Amino acid sequence: MDGLRKWLTFSKGERVAIISILAAIIVLVLVNLLRPTRVSLDETSLHNLDSLLALRQAAVEEMEQQKASQPQEVAELQPFPFNPNTMTEEEGLRMGLTDRQVRNIINYRDKGGKFYSKNDLAKLYTISEEEFEQLEPYIVLPEVARKEYAKPKTETKENQKVVEEKKPQKTIPIVDLNTADSALLTELPQIGPYTAARIVTYREKLGGYLNKEQLLEVKGMDEARYNVAEPYINIGAVAVAKIDVNRADFKTLVNHPYLNYNQVKRIFNQREKRGMIKDWSQLKALLEEEEAVNPLLEYYVKF
Repeated sequence: MDGLRKWLTFSKGERVAIISILAAIIVLVLVNLLRPTRVSLDETSLHNLDSLLALRQAAVEEMEQQKASQPQEVAELQPFPFNPNTMTEEEGLRMGLTDRQVRNIINYRDKGGKFYSKNDLAKLYTISEEEFEQLEPYIVLPEVARKEYAKPKTETKENQKVVEEKKPQKTIPIVDLNTADSALLTELPQIGPYTAARIVTYREKLGGYLNKEQLLEVKGMDEARYNVAEPYINIGAVAVAKIDVNRADFKTLVNHPYLNYNQVKRIFNQREKRGMIKDWSQLKALLEEEEAVNPLLEYYVKF
């Protein structure tokens, strides 16, 4: 009994330590019991989270677009009609091609290569896509089959003239800018495959063309090309795809050619803090706080 009492007897310091530990345990238990439970996210919080994620994604995409659209170094070209199968070094330099580009073309010919189509020139690694777009309208190639390049040239100029006179002239079609595919667009004068593809891509981003002049907004389309192709272009029944500015997500809005990142942020701030946008005049006033608004945007939005 005395041994048990010895083990259960504590000194004054030990009693203080035990009491302190017990008090700390009690405090921790009370804090845990009284701490407010975690609040679940309501619809407003989730909506704000979605908006923040959309803003971040749009910012990343805009940075990538800006990086991709940064001008690359291309030659200052002044092209004139030429045949790459017979072009001389002097002619190439006179058009603005670099020594390396001219030598690449001539070396290709010296090794037995022939340019059978305009796109063959685009395959040369020294010719960039932008430079090819400038050169393409001026490339002149005789319509000769590949096998005929290997044959000795026995035809006289008179025979060639007869063949050319018998060859029917190609008819240029009238194309509807809102329905033509890229293959049909290449039938137009001064419109190559790269430009045709960009016309279709821009049409999809816009939601449809309202007038011919919008072609000048397409990358690579200058006034010279436009003036040559314009007589063969038609705008049929216009039924553009409209964007609901009060319900469309951030990516859909910022991808439209007539809206930029900052303008779309203004639209989202209006929607989330002040309510829906009622009409075009309200939207125009909201966007014009920072910069001018393309008046054609009115025909591509709904409320």
